[in-house]
Amino acid sequence: MKAEIITDALCIIGEGPVYDEINKRLYMTDINGKRFRTIDWKTLKVEDRVMPEQIGFIFLGTGGEIYSGAQTGIYEITGDLFKKINNPFTLKGLRFNDGKVGPDGCVYGGTITRDFSGAFYCMDKKGTVTELFDKVGNSNGLDWDEKKGIFYYTDTYKKTTDCFDFVGNGKIENRRVLIEHTEGSPDGMTIDENGNLWLALWGSGKIVCIDTQSGKIIEEITLPVSQPSCCTFGGDDFDTLIITSASHNLVLKDEPLAGCVLAVKPGVKGKKVNRFKFEK
Repeated sequence: MKAEIITDALCIIGEGPVYDEINKRLYMTDINGKRFRTIDWKTLKVEDRVMPEQIGFIFLGTGGEIYSGAQTGIYEITGDLFKKINNPFTLKGLRFNDGKVGPDGCVYGGTITRDFSGAFYCMDKKGTVTELFDKVGNSNGLDWDEKKGIFYYTDTYKKTTDCFDFVGNGKIENRRVLIEHTEGSPDGMTIDENGNLWLALWGSGKIVCIDTQSGKIIEEITLPVSQPSCCTFGGDDFDTLIITSASHNLVLKDEPLAGCVLAVKPGVKGKKVNRFKFEK
């Protein structure tokens, strides 16, 4: 299974890919570059926009809006505007790192810290943010198995991917470890139609598929980059796994594709992302 290059317009830390099936575009962020990136899926044309602060993740609105979790809160990105939509709360950590819209229409996301002083939050449709748990190191990959009512979550610094019972309406409970990672650092992830997780292992140059029944790795994709950061399904049939990567702390002469965007067809499909309806 060989990955193809979508764009060699490199990022420092490419992250948070979201496929917009309506406009046939891929949205993503370059965290350290403070850039919001759009890739036209038909032409592969890349457009970059510099943001006022680092953004960790992107999510979409039911009306086509584009939102982001950033250093100081959650914002709508509209033209040249960067408008905060969350109600006041105390953000624990350096910034939001990864996040998504859940099946209940709420936004779930956590922060990154150096000393496990971060937290994981939920924002409801009216912009009220609630802390769900603390002692977070690097809040990363997350997704839901809606049929089973399970929420999957990775804290990179703990080197585990965990699962919770997903209650909905901003509630998760009964946390337990699904898999402890022994290779690389677990980063962003997505779920496929079979309920298995595809997860980027930063530092290992691999995407792995985790069987959520056994907690075992059942497939690996070897990449031409050592720091894959996240993945999502996209394309017309959601049969393409889109992979972001990073060039952070690397020498491009040694790894010239570091920071590119890649794609591979793994033989399974994913699903379109949940969208957020902001009740202003």
